[in-house]
Amino acid sequence: MLDGAGKIRPGWAELVAGYGVRGGTWLGEAAHRLAGAVLDEGIVYNEYDGDTTVTRDWVVDPAPLMVDGAEWARLEKAIAQRSTLLDLLLRDIYHDRKLISRGLVPPEMIFGHPGYLRKAAHLDVAAPHALFLHALDLGRGADGRHLVYADRTQAPSGIGYALADRRILSHTFAQLFQECAPRPISTFVQTLRLALLDYAPPGVEDPVVAVLSPGSMSETAFDQAYLASTLGVPLVEGADLTVRDGAVYMRSLGKFRRVDVLLRRVDAEFVDPLDLRTDSQLGVAGLVEAISRGNVTVVNTLGSGVLENPALHTVLDAVARALLDEPLMLESVPTFWAGTPDGLAAITAGAESMVLTNVRTGEEIVGAFTTSEQLAELLARIRTQTWQWVGRSMMQYSSAPTMLSGATGPVSSAGPGRAPVSLRAFSLARGQSYAVMPGALGSVLVDGAAGQAMTTVAAKDVWLTSAGSGGHVSRKSQSRTEPAEVVDVSPTRPRSARVSAGDYPGAVVASPRVLSDLFWVGRYLERVDGTTRLAKVCQSRHEDVQRRPWVGLPKVAPVLLQATGWMTGTAEYLGTRALLEAEPGAECEDFLTAIAKLTADRQVPGTIAYSRMRLVGAIRAVRDQMTTSTWMVLAPAERAIARLAKLLTAEVDPSTPQIELGPELAQVHDDILFAVLALSGLQAESMVQDPGWFLLDLGRRAERAITLADLTAALFVDVHEADLEQPLLESFLVANESSVTYRRRNRGLIRLGAVLELMLFDESNPRSMVYQLTTMMRDLTALPDTIRSAGAERIVEDLTAGLRRADPVDLTAADAESRRAELGELMTTLRDGVREMSDLLARTRFAQPRALRPLWAGGGSGG
Repeated sequence: MLDGAGKIRPGWAELVAGYGVRGGTWLGEAAHRLAGAVLDEGIVYNEYDGDTTVTRDWVVDPAPLMVDGAEWARLEKAIAQRSTLLDLLLRDIYHDRKLISRGLVPPEMIFGHPGYLRKAAHLDVAAPHALFLHALDLGRGADGRHLVYADRTQAPSGIGYALADRRILSHTFAQLFQECAPRPISTFVQTLRLALLDYAPPGVEDPVVAVLSPGSMSETAFDQAYLASTLGVPLVEGADLTVRDGAVYMRSLGKFRRVDVLLRRVDAEFVDPLDLRTDSQLGVAGLVEAISRGNVTVVNTLGSGVLENPALHTVLDAVARALLDEPLMLESVPTFWAGTPDGLAAITAGAESMVLTNVRTGEEIVGAFTTSEQLAELLARIRTQTWQWVGRSMMQYSSAPTMLSGATGPVSSAGPGRAPVSLRAFSLARGQSYAVMPGALGSVLVDGAAGQAMTTVAAKDVWLTSAGSGGHVSRKSQSRTEPAEVVDVSPTRPRSARVSAGDYPGAVVASPRVLSDLFWVGRYLERVDGTTRLAKVCQSRHEDVQRRPWVGLPKVAPVLLQATGWMTGTAEYLGTRALLEAEPGAECEDFLTAIAKLTADRQVPGTIAYSRMRLVGAIRAVRDQMTTSTWMVLAPAERAIARLAKLLTAEVDPSTPQIELGPELAQVHDDILFAVLALSGLQAESMVQDPGWFLLDLGRRAERAITLADLTAALFVDVHEADLEQPLLESFLVANESSVTYRRRNRGLIRLGAVLELMLFDESNPRSMVYQLTTMMRDLTALPDTIRSAGAERIVEDLTAGLRRADPVDLTAADAESRRAELGELMTTLRDGVREMSDLLARTRFAQPRALRPLWAGGGSGG
């Protein structure tokens, strides 16, 4: 932000002035809103912790990184040159190998790197460029020059995060954003969309483009889904695709639709278990064959990961002079390859101030974090494996203002208001050159040695000022120049296809995996709803007893909790039997704690928090299918559950006021129900009613039918005393959102027969059993013929007929053992029937392709 004289650089002037006018209080409030926006948008990344994957919330620095437009123009030219150079190098590696023959590129740098794929040597790239998308991790040195720390050419990530960061920052600081008027980055996505179309195989007039993802648990799953949604193309996984007759097809509602272009986010060695890694579960068998026939284009091309070898940084300048007849404009951080005597000597002398990378194994060691003994052992390894090791000098990167220190602890020892930063810039093959995104994904680096190794703690939105006097132009001038900023200026092949929502109807992206996930979104959504309502009723009945202990009310709450625990499989965990047998009033604290555990424990299947976690997981798996408002309504429920979980685990401090569990529990239940109702409204009003919608609704109806059957059986198969059965009937109606309807239609005491009439047989009651079954039949028959399930329809039809034949009078009759046997038998039949329908769909319509094995795999113990 400041130049050498301590004055504000012109590119930062508008932002600094805007901060000064608004003041610290306003900035703090805006930062709080930004953190909430991250949760509302569901921006996350997955972090690997051993064998488990932990989902973390994305962190965005409220202070953007301003980049002067004139400075960026020079950097942009250098990025395009480096991308062009790597493209030419990639073609030479897999074809002529002239650079290796001339000795400019040592063969160990190529053939010893795991990114080199021998299969790729036989794959011709018909497009103008072999390197489609290129990302560079950049740092700005003390002398003002930008240096490349790493090239990302395998499957570059971050464009989706950059788009999301810009979206939430521009909304949070709307007026300030308009005053600063940074150049839009959406134009780059438009160019990416057109470029993907142009990379379709020759002769394809209406190309189908898809993003190939490793799955919802990959580290950058959000980035992949967000980018696919912005591009308007389906997000697919390996199980969604198949190769037939040498072409790639997408499974869709029992049919197959050909795919012409795949934007690859799966590492190349995993994309085909037939020709590459045989243990891969992420790829498509036969994909390499389809590429070799020219029937599909995969970008980035297979084998492009070899360019990520940092050892190549030591020869790029010589390669640039050989291929481009000009010096390299954008240099790397000082890099040394141990495969040369000079490089080995430099690494040996300065290893403690370098990041040491084994390009063969992927090990990366920060020399500053090693002991003298460890460093000696490491140097001994390097001397015996010289060609495998690269050392990169640890640079002190420039700092920029940050607003993170107050929220996340000190980021930089240099001061609470600044931290070292880096950029991830993106370039895209377009025409005969490369188009560079007008902006980048910025990062806040950790202070010290870890930051010098590009360890990040948060993202930064990069605001690029328009080139002009001092790097800044007014908003009025900016609006006139924006059309010229569209980077799609090169001629393109005429095509009739457009990548838009209309070109990708639901049938295209409705693979068995997607349909299964949507079905389970419905089931988990209803499971959260039903369990929360039961927990809320349990607490309400418990409080009735606590408010009037002298009345001697029956133990309704423990019976309800016992039924809830039996239905959800949490009875033993909650200790419901002990609560049921406790003396009246003695179980007060334990009872509320049990309900809180039922609500907030994420580790126990059947709890509200666990079901919500599975709901979110299912939604993330089909994120590109859901409206952006989905995360906005889910976030409050997560915050409420986290608040309750913290209250349960916090140590009691006698010196501070204690939060009462009861009111907090009630508020958490309200927040969860608010989210569920809002999500249900989005489903009804915002989702296109395609096959995925009908299966989501089918999942909800199935879960509601199962819950209703289980709850009816748990409460009313055994006959209770009249003073207990009356409040149980009332609680049953409240939990099923039908108490008002019952009172409006009936007078006097609540009778079991009338309740069953309303909850089982009333076709106008959206909560009744017959309503669920008829709606399930509607959903099943609305599916396309290719995925309609006659077996599932027959099951639902039989269940409906059996329910209609039942007599409410017989259902209320008790036998000599005080059991309503017919009611229990009917509820068991309904519950098991709906589960059978669900299992049938899972075996047939949602079934994933069977795991592939190499043809030479053993056949068993007999050999």
